[in-house]
Amino acid sequence: MPSPTTSSLAALRTQRHTQWLRELRLSLQELVEPSLERPDQIYLFGSRARGDWDGLSDTDLLVVAANKHLADTWVDQLLDSGLAEDVIGLDRVAWDQLPKSASVVWRNAAKVAIPLLAEKP
Repeated sequence: MPSPTTSSLAALRTQRHTQWLRELRLSLQELVEPSLERPDQIYLFGSRARGDWDGLSDTDLLVVAANKHLADTWVDQLLDSGLAEDVIGLDRVAWDQLPKSASVVWRNAAKVAIPLLAEKP
């Protein structure tokens, strides 16, 4: 049975991550909303999405857009904004194929990916 201290630390960790995720979503919405060519979705992946992050973890994002050029445009915007340290752009076809990738790393990225953008208006 976990000690009360361990439970309190776990609760605090969860609370901080929830707040961090809420702020990231809001910042992404503010960046994307004014654009006429928005991405289909921006996903959080990596340790932050899996829940095994620590104080040195960075923010890993996947941008999915209608085509690779648009996805790469959003990669540049996200990196310039400072909202993430690692951003990868994919077109819709590449995103759809990710769960069937030969690479276990990419299959896992697709499995744990957390959508960050609200539905298109």
